Amino acid sequence: MKSKLSHLLIILPFFLLTACKTDITPEWERYYSQAQDDESRVQWLSNISVDSYGDIISAGSTVLIGGNRQQNILVVKHNDNGNIIWTTEYDIAQGAYRSDDKITDMVVDGDDNIYVIGVRYIVENEQQRYGSFIMKIDSYGDINWISELSNQEDARDLEIQNDQLYVTGFATQIFDLNGQQLLKVDHNKAWDIEVDESGNFYIAGSTKVEKYDANGQLVWSNKQPTDLNLQASLALNQDGSVVVAHNHDDRSTRVAGIASNGTTQWSKRYQPAQQSYGFPGPALVKTDWREDIFVSLSNDRGRRIVKLDDLGQQNWQVTSKGIVQDFLIGDNSEVYAVGGGINEKYDTTGKLLGSTVQTAATQITTGSIAINGDDMYVGYSAVNNGEIDFYLAKFIDE
Repeated sequence: MKSKLSHLLIILPFFLLTACKTDITPEWERYYSQAQDDESRVQWLSNISVDSYGDIISAGSTVLIGGNRQQNILVVKHNDNGNIIWTTEYDIAQGAYRSDDKITDMVVDGDDNIYVIGVRYIVENEQQRYGSFIMKIDSYGDINWISELSNQEDARDLEIQNDQLYVTGFATQIFDLNGQQLLKVDHNKAWDIEVDESGNFYIAGSTKVEKYDANGQLVWSNKQPTDLNLQASLALNQDGSVVVAHNHDDRSTRVAGIASNGTTQWSKRYQPAQQSYGFPGPALVKTDWREDIFVSLSNDRGRRIVKLDDLGQQNWQVTSKGIVQDFLIGDNSEVYAVGGGINEKYDTTGKLLGSTVQTAATQITTGSIAINGDDMYVGYSAVNNGEIDFYLAKFIDE
């Protein structure tokens, strides 16, 4: 399939970085819309990533508004100067029926091929259902293959390890890089998957955290408390222990450490920085090379970031404004958090090193960050000239 290139919309920066009392503008910012001529479109960003050449890939969907409404997947590649290399739009239904296609996760392999998974809402013969897919796009923007994961259920997380693709959701499926299914393991719905170097994989959902060996045999299963949300975040340590975070129905966040034999070692509950009945942010957890633990919990009003040691003892916590949709841990255990147009960097002691504050044009349910050496990229969906476009900004991380 040939890529489709549309106009690139660039406006003056409105995004400032404050670090050491110095205001710094981004190296560049870019808006992108797939709209052509008089079309009205919405671009909804889900993920950004950086390939081996330092090119930036933004993934999500483009929605054609109006009576002929259509929602297709959209992948855009920029070089490190912010110039577009290619764009690819794809309609999975190919016009046979209405399908709203949305990317939920993306990975890039060592040859810069891009793999995405997503969900689609299908209307066919007045029947409605959900489905899911996995797709490979090469480094030139051409689609190599696409496979249906399910014609009834969704898919939520994608990992790549040892030249194999691991997809979880209603089940866990493993594919080679040519799209050949190698294994399928049925289990309760899961949201996050992690894979170790031996091919053992670990999944987390609202009811269980489980470990399977490389052949798909269950090694252990850890039952979770009731009233946890399906959305979960999982961090894997070198010794096979894991840390899991869930949002609770009471709007708190639970984080727990699970030993390599599957037994719960400790658990803690944290309340949001500010109470809100508005949109909750995801419970997110990551570990660094020391196996220190970083947890993010947030809602539309405020965020809380907590650092724990490997035994679950708290080292520090900080609170500030705004939701967190994505965060990363740097090589020196710095914390980078993005969401709601408020992007922050903390050092390993919890000291705020810098923050960027964008206008309310940023969509609260989007936000993704990628780091490549000293280059830091932040992606959102944001209002531009009355429409919602992909937004991408580059900063020099100092």
